[in-house]
Amino acid sequence: MSSCTVNGREHELEEGETVARLLERLGVPGHYALVERNKEPVERSRYEEVTLGAGDRIVVARPVAGG
Repeated sequence: MSSCTVNGREHELEEGETVARLLERLGVPGHYALVERNKEPVERSRYEEVTLGAGDRIVVARPVAGG
């Protein structure tokens, strides 16, 4: 099994894991999450198709509105 780093922590990857599946496993609604993979933004419309690999560095953020 391979692993990547998610928000600075080691995370084991499932075979063929996508950004959408990662967010699901983390309990983060995909429509609210902003994701960077190896310092490059991932478009929400591509979460289902972008496959993660060993050594990827993922940042998951949830935007906060305020005023």
